[in-house]
Amino acid sequence: MMPQISIRMYEGRTQAQKDEIVEVFTRELSRIIDREARYIQIEFDEIPIDENAPDNLKNKR
Repeated sequence: MMPQISIRMYEGRTQAQKDEIVEVFTRELSRIIDREARYIQIEFDEIPIDENAPDNLKNKR
């Protein structure tokens, strides 16, 4: 499938947040490139929280 979007971010986001990301990115990419949403694939690469993570995520530990 194409296009494919890979999002690398710190772990700790809720499923609702990830669902909204998928919805918005899919809708907008589909509009911008004139491609049906069913062909757009989005994947998350969640990395462990470390010393570089934002404070709001560190506090969820």
